[in-house]
Amino acid sequence: MKLKRTLLICSTFLGLAAVGSAVAQHAEKCAPIPKQEWKPQAELERKLANQGWKVSRVKITNGCYEVYGKNEKGGKVEVFFHPKTLELVTAPK
Repeated sequence: MKLKRTLLICSTFLGLAAVGSAVAQHAEKCAPIPKQEWKPQAELERKLANQGWKVSRVKITNGCYEVYGKNEKGGKVEVFFHPKTLELVTAPK
C-alpha cells in the first residue's frame, strides 16, 4: 500500500514539473514586452487562417498569445505565439 502511494505521489510531482517546465519555456521567450509593441490578436488569427488553421480561442498566457484550434491537417493544437513577431514559440503537441 505504501509503495502505491509513493508511486502516485512521485508521478504527480513529475507531471506537475513537466507542466511547469513547459509554461516556463514559453514564458521566457515572450515576456516582458510592452503592450504597445504587441501585434493585434486579429492579425495572428488572419495569419493562421491563411495557413488553413481554424482558431477556436486565443488568450494571453504569461506574455504569449495562446491559441487553441485545429491546424491545416485538422489536428487539435494548443500553441504559443510571440506577441511582437507572431512567431511560433512552442511546437504543436
